[in-house]
Amino acid sequence: MKTSILKYLIVVLLLTSCENQIIEIKDYGTPKKRNEKVDVLLDLSEFRNYGIFTDRIREITCNDSVPKIVIKQENSLRNIYPIEHCEPIIFDPKGKHYVTFRDGKPYSQRTSVEILSDSLGKKLKNDFSYYFRNSNNSGEPNSYLVIIESKRTENLDGIEEFLTDLSQEYDNLKSDRALNISFWDLFPYVPPPKKKSIN
Repeated sequence: MKTSILKYLIVVLLLTSCENQIIEIKDYGTPKKRNEKVDVLLDLSEFRNYGIFTDRIREITCNDSVPKIVIKQENSLRNIYPIEHCEPIIFDPKGKHYVTFRDGKPYSQRTSVEILSDSLGKKLKNDFSYYFRNSNNSGEPNSYLVIIESKRTENLDGIEEFLTDLSQEYDNLKSDRALNISFWDLFPYVPPPKKKSIN
């Protein structure tokens, strides 16, 4: 008798504790209205390396679907919709938009300057602000752009933590500008050929 009452109480407590948990869902990098049926979920832990991950994003996008990176936390669910183009785009933003991942750590574009999580709010305001030249005559930034790049053979260590920190700092700004994130492969830097001297 006592054990059945105890079991009943445990079940009731578990159910009431589940009801009190509210999961906050936030979306980044996508228009508010969309067809969720075309979303393809991506779990970063399922990818062996960065190259396979970027190939999968491109494959999803080029088949008229929408890649969605899901980051689960205790009381929140962050959905990140990376921007991707099937055709190569004629666009090379200033280097300040790039975050280079090496050995699980984010660095300012191809440097040894590590990006610390407590500097992300400042980087969003100063380095990641972006405006679309064709649609914005004011010259004021109308979105944030972060391009994450890495060698294809690198693993994805640290990227989920970086995305979580970045999205939290973006939330703290309380901005109505979109946060756009793209994943690019890091290609080796090839210096321009030396000019031939004319004698």
